[in-house]
Amino acid sequence: MKVKGAILTVLLVVMVALLSGCWNQRELNKIAIVMAMGVDKVEQTDNYRVSFQVVNPGAVASGQTGGGAGAVEMPVTVFTSTGRTLLEAIRKSSQRVPRELFFSHMQLLVIGEDLAKSGVTELFDYFDRGHEVRLTTKVIVTRGTKAESILKILTPLEKIPANGLAGEMDMSEKLWSENINNTIDDVIKTFVTEGKNPIISGAAIIGNTKEGFKKTEQSSPPTLMETRGVAIFKDGKLSRWVDGHAARGILLVQNKVKSTLVVLKPTGNKEVDIEILRSLTDVRTEIKAGIPLIHIRIRQEGQLGGITYPLDLSKSKELVKLQKEWSKVTNKEVKEAVKVAESAKSDIFGIGEGMKRSNPKEWEGLKKEWNETFVKAKVYVTVDSIIRRTGMRTKPYLSDLEE
Repeated sequence: MKVKGAILTVLLVVMVALLSGCWNQRELNKIAIVMAMGVDKVEQTDNYRVSFQVVNPGAVASGQTGGGAGAVEMPVTVFTSTGRTLLEAIRKSSQRVPRELFFSHMQLLVIGEDLAKSGVTELFDYFDRGHEVRLTTKVIVTRGTKAESILKILTPLEKIPANGLAGEMDMSEKLWSENINNTIDDVIKTFVTEGKNPIISGAAIIGNTKEGFKKTEQSSPPTLMETRGVAIFKDGKLSRWVDGHAARGILLVQNKVKSTLVVLKPTGNKEVDIEILRSLTDVRTEIKAGIPLIHIRIRQEGQLGGITYPLDLSKSKELVKLQKEWSKVTNKEVKEAVKVAESAKSDIFGIGEGMKRSNPKEWEGLKKEWNETFVKAKVYVTVDSIIRRTGMRTKPYLSDLEE
């Protein structure tokens, strides 16, 4: 018994020694928390210019002025460095940043438009290989500006600009559906998927760019960041931008519309607002005589949001008319989106991916020239629309005003 007790004691001591601490710990006052990273192309070179939006913990925690003489302490600081590779630029930043960069809380990867046009396939290898940056980090491409400039803009409501832009992406995708909330992992998966090209949301600066770098107490900020449209990629390069209804049509085909608002004009200049509650898209493919046939079927449900003219919704025929008009508008948006993809010769819908699953033998003969074959595809769109709710009343007060 004494021997067993001695052995148990030794084992307990060894276990306590092994659990006595973390071998790779980093103290909070020794790290710089990166909330967003911007990557630009250095003009006339193949080098990267990398920007880091780093949190100033004191300013964010207290929300008070600092720095002396009544100066306002900025919630973030933006550091930049350049290098032949992304990792070299990150390591070179140690010459300017007094703390070790910490990427585990990064919210955004911002890609400059010039870099996106030259190609971003190689860019994502660092994120796929590294262990610090999360693959769930959101990706966005700038429009008409550099990634560095986007990171420097201070935002209202959110102290940390990265959180503000990430919030815009979430709300825009959830409520308007003309932007897509892609992550690093989503983009990488699309790059390695046969028969599919990626799309990434865009971000633009509205207003006076220089004023956006300053802290302001105005109720109407002079500068704002806006999520705007989606970027279509082909062969890893930005091919073109898509905005408005065509952008929404792309998300409809990809079955990524959560909610949005459709304005119908069933009679003259009178409008009816339809809020989409649910949308489900089914895409099927087949090949006949070497020509791909694409069947897109959309089922959507919605509710009335507003009516600008007297309309008695107690009559079922009135609802049927609105449903047909809604289906007609959706059909038009989807076909517009398909035309945009065909003009860019970029299969952003994953039609080729579906073709590979349903017709693997035929796909082998089509995949090399798929972008050209995709343009020749015949597309058939079917839309079923149902208005589930009409609001608190079926007969609007506008009817009483006209009597």
